[in-house]
Amino acid sequence: MDSRKRPKWISDHDANDDLFLTEKDRAKHLFRDSIQPDIFMDQDVWDGLPVKGAYYMIVKNEELHLARSSMRSIQDRFNSHNMSYPWVFLNSQRFTTDFKKYIRKLASGKVYFGQIDLEAWTYPEWIDAKRTENAIRRMVHLGVKKSHSLYLRQEMRYKAGLFQHHSLFNTVDYVWRVEPGSEYTCNMFYDNDPFQTMKMKNKKLGFAITTKEDSATSFSLWPATLQFMRQNPQMITQADSSIMPWLMTKELEYNFCHMWSDFEIVDMAFLRSEEYQSFFHYLDLVGGFFYERWGDGPVRSIAAAMFLKKQDIQFFNEVGYSHASIKHCPFNKSLLEKCSCDYKDNHNFKTQSCTIDLLKQISPQTIDEMIEFAKSKMGAPS
Repeated sequence: MDSRKRPKWISDHDANDDLFLTEKDRAKHLFRDSIQPDIFMDQDVWDGLPVKGAYYMIVKNEELHLARSSMRSIQDRFNSHNMSYPWVFLNSQRFTTDFKKYIRKLASGKVYFGQIDLEAWTYPEWIDAKRTENAIRRMVHLGVKKSHSLYLRQEMRYKAGLFQHHSLFNTVDYVWRVEPGSEYTCNMFYDNDPFQTMKMKNKKLGFAITTKEDSATSFSLWPATLQFMRQNPQMITQADSSIMPWLMTKELEYNFCHMWSDFEIVDMAFLRSEEYQSFFHYLDLVGGFFYERWGDGPVRSIAAAMFLKKQDIQFFNEVGYSHASIKHCPFNKSLLEKCSCDYKDNHNFKTQSCTIDLLKQISPQTIDEMIEFAKSKMGAPS
């Protein structure tokens, strides 16, 4: 033990490891060696895979059933029929033995169970806990959806700009986020690997659904973003080359549109870039993840608008997806033949969606295909 780090009253002769045990070391029931988290992926995990891609899920022990349901959905539709990409499960607690056992029984590829660094999860030192509690009470009183949860705030902050630093992602190039309880409704076999699509087309961010955030959850996010842009103009992509106009109303106000991050595939190089990390660091210091309820989806979309070009973004029309009440079903005849979803339930044609406006910028030909599909369903001539 370094003598500079121990009290002067402890001599070299008296010093022993027992003096420096932590609470969990002394209270033996708090921790069992049998549930040690994984820290790194195996060196051979990428053998036979065309892309260093991984699924990842942030999940609680009590969500085992939901986690298995989503795994089964993906593996029935894609993984077991194609490439067995690894899974990374992260938890703010240690995973139980049962959770790990029943997940491994279902997995077709390698599985890793990591624990989130509590320093990256709990209140950072600059956040006022009392102010956060008051903000939560105020938002609950106003009826803001999901505003009661501190866990949700911690989770969205972690997903927005911290998860990519976990050591389990050290060798990962692309991550596919999977939400507990989500369902995939279209076959994605040998001819359709979303990871390979991202790599071959050099895409940075992939999505299937857009929606609008509740303005009551993030009313100061855009002012903070404008301040960041004023301070860092050299980092910002020209508006005519980016999707920034998609985020603006005709009056040049923020419209709260974002690519829904419950399903997303992301190039980790984008999340690790100096620009993205600078933006997240700035937002983190502002404190809106706690004092309001900033979501990772709006943060990611704003970052994409500032730092990426239009051609860096991929619309996965072929990915049928459902989570909670929001669904995406391909609006395309040939794609729909591989799906079990109802195209009429597509969220992208509802008032809360911003997808058509985004496709006008990144993939106009997709809109033409959708129009032809709609005509065919209405019996109208092409």
